[in-house]
Amino acid sequence: MLSTKLKPNFYSYAKINLGLKVLDLLPDGYHSIFTIMQEINCYDTIKISKTASNFFTIKCDGPISVPETNNLCVQAAKLIFKEYNLSGGVSISLTKYIPVGAGLGGGSSNAANVLLQLNNIFELNINSKRLEDLAFTLGCDIPFFIRGGIQISEGKGEKLSPITIDLTRYFIVLVDPGFSVSTKWAYSSFKNSLDGFLKNDLTSTFNSNKFHSFQKGIDWTLFENDFEKIINLTYPQVKKIRETLESKDSLFVSLSGSGSTMFGIFDDFLKADLAKQALKSYNSQIVKPIKRV
Repeated sequence: MLSTKLKPNFYSYAKINLGLKVLDLLPDGYHSIFTIMQEINCYDTIKISKTASNFFTIKCDGPISVPETNNLCVQAAKLIFKEYNLSGGVSISLTKYIPVGAGLGGGSSNAANVLLQLNNIFELNINSKRLEDLAFTLGCDIPFFIRGGIQISEGKGEKLSPITIDLTRYFIVLVDPGFSVSTKWAYSSFKNSLDGFLKNDLTSTFNSNKFHSFQKGIDWTLFENDFEKIINLTYPQVKKIRETLESKDSLFVSLSGSGSTMFGIFDDFLKADLAKQALKSYNSQIVKPIKRV
């Protein structure tokens, strides 16, 4: 069972995707997906204060710049106030470190963190499942961050289930290539790449049951991100990053989400550090997976 213990206040963690399969086309025009999301200790910080006024304000600082208008944090706050008939408003302070458009789920994590914090601040006692349902109305990746850790995500992101795998002994080298990728563009490019193929046959060679347990050890060859080939066509540096990570004895290399971040998984810190040094021309860092208990 996944723990319903809420995340610590203030820390809004990023994620990586261990594989990402784009599956059948849904009636609403979206594709269903299958992916394993792993929370990592790369984070933004968020502090929320109640105000007597009916205004919702956000101040963003830190090395990463994000727009303060139409911010997901504010949308999340307004949703809680509307759903639970709260009075007053909130002031949100966001210190941003997670790159934007990087496939690390920074904005989604921020929104989920606001939902969690407001649940605590106003003592609403909303259970995790209800918070996930609310989160899904704001964005497909947001439900994952309510409980975090490592989970299988299916459908459009609303179907979450636990997985018996512990990656905390590994070291992950994140490599930000210096450009952002629009998720909308990535999906559009993927759809265009399917010309000449049967779009409804995307699931024919995919067996999700292989991923629900790794009790005999992790088979890294099972993981593949369908977006990486698409990103490679437009951004060839992604392929170069992969080659460098592989040359430094990584266990696994992949694109995260729809990009742009590449990551390599290592079983030894020294190997991870050598890979990081080899990629010092990029914004690279070593992070660890987070386990929720």
